[in-house]
Amino acid sequence: MTLSIGRTLGNGLQRSLSLSGLVVFLLTAVSQLLLVGATNTLLADLVRRWLPAASLSTTGFTLPVSTTVAALLGVVLILFGTFVFIIGTRLFTRDQRSLSTIPRGVFTHRIGRAFLSGLAVSVIITPFITAGMLLLVPGLFLAVSFQFAIFAVGVEDAGPITACRRSWRLARGNRWRLLGLVAVFTALAIVASSVAALLSVVSPVAGQIASVVALSGTVVVLYAMLADAFLQLSGETPDGRSTSGTATTTADPL
Repeated sequence: MTLSIGRTLGNGLQRSLSLSGLVVFLLTAVSQLLLVGATNTLLADLVRRWLPAASLSTTGFTLPVSTTVAALLGVVLILFGTFVFIIGTRLFTRDQRSLSTIPRGVFTHRIGRAFLSGLAVSVIITPFITAGMLLLVPGLFLAVSFQFAIFAVGVEDAGPITACRRSWRLARGNRWRLLGLVAVFTALAIVASSVAALLSVVSPVAGQIASVVALSGTVVVLYAMLADAFLQLSGETPDGRSTSGTATTTADPL
């Protein structure tokens, strides 16, 4: 099946502008604000130890906790990011009419297994994508090939290896279009960062907060667009009905 970019962008925006989108945004923004605060706390401690004469005004906002607590909190929040992504896959792949509801099952259905599988997927694909980015093209190829792996984990209860294979099959023939989605997200992120940079001139703290909030919003839009792309390429409607028999196309290898 060939991915429709127009439908993906339109439906993705609609999905993000829903109660489900708001929940994912709040989870993302709050966790990222805490992560930035924890990181700043650690950086501020390093500055005080090694550069006592330096100003701390450029480190941004910090948390009123010890460095040990900040370090532990940072690790927990990084892991929590996987949980948020899994929740996002489940919320955004539902029917449009269901996006205004938040069923408990989204947060509880085999969540432990899904969380561990999501972590395993990250451990498997991150080294390959990172190494590929040294040559750019291989990294982009792998990134678009595996970007549905967490969706397979969250929506289809797939294990890590099965999820990676599933994502590879879904991306086949549509990698250029998926790369286009990544380009749209990158453009949105650049715009958001530029606006935040203007606030940083006035106040580093305000700039950091604005940057995190804006980037969290773009991440939610990306999750929603990928959710619609996942539904299209898997040949199913959000209510689980197959659409694979409604159209046939011959896709190129990428």
